[in-house]
Amino acid sequence: MKRVILLILMLSMTLWATSDAKKVRYMESVKDIIVAAQKTRGGTYNFLNGSEFAQFGVYEQRTKMKQAFKALNRQFKVVGGGIDSEFDKLYKQIKSLNKLAFELDPLTSFKAYSMLINKMIVLGNKVQVKLYGKADAFEQQVSKVMMSDILRVTEGLGKLRGLGSGIAARTEIEEEEVDYLKVYIAEIKLNLNKMILNMARIDKKTPGKYPGTLTKELQKYKGSVEFYISFAEDNLLESDPITIDSNKYFKRGTELISEALDFYEMNAALLK
Repeated sequence: MKRVILLILMLSMTLWATSDAKKVRYMESVKDIIVAAQKTRGGTYNFLNGSEFAQFGVYEQRTKMKQAFKALNRQFKVVGGGIDSEFDKLYKQIKSLNKLAFELDPLTSFKAYSMLINKMIVLGNKVQVKLYGKADAFEQQVSKVMMSDILRVTEGLGKLRGLGSGIAARTEIEEEEVDYLKVYIAEIKLNLNKMILNMARIDKKTPGKYPGTLTKELQKYKGSVEFYISFAEDNLLESDPITIDSNKYFKRGTELISEALDFYEMNAALLK
């Protein structure tokens, strides 16, 4: 009898672990879609402003986005038909935009992608609530940091990277772009501070979950982001003519987004 009970308990634990893994995998697919869409937007803006090299990256990211949507479709029933069908609509919209993007005015294209990416992030927040809304406080907080704070940091950086690289490719800035850059910079600062604050709160409530170097890593990352912002302000907003290398600027923004996603993975590991 004891052996039977033990087997049942082990089976229950295995099923629960599998369920947790499916939840995290679904959220990671959403994250992959968003990251590829961000790179598609930035590369498109770069190309439309004169960087022929950027076109190759755009096609590569469109393919990655398509693959991420397919991965999401294979995970049907994880969150239910309602959210799955909303992602299907977004996929159709992004496919339509991809077909038109190279024919649009650069800023129109950029804003269209940004609108769809914002919808993706909002839907990602719905996914988090659906999967972890009734979980314990720790899992709710960790999953929210992943799908809200961290993805918002990547989006602010993605917009600063994409718009800035296009400006650098053109070697001059328009007034409307000045306003957008200032908004994106404020957005990055707000969401970065929220990410750091919320991870620090989780660490305080549940010590030992995060690496002991968490505070140091977060502050180092904050310093790197602030340096990138200062670089953008000095070389895009204050410089005339603009002489920075568009591709190098884009690459550095991508590195910072990758570092933000390291924090995403750090949190994801706590839920698996």
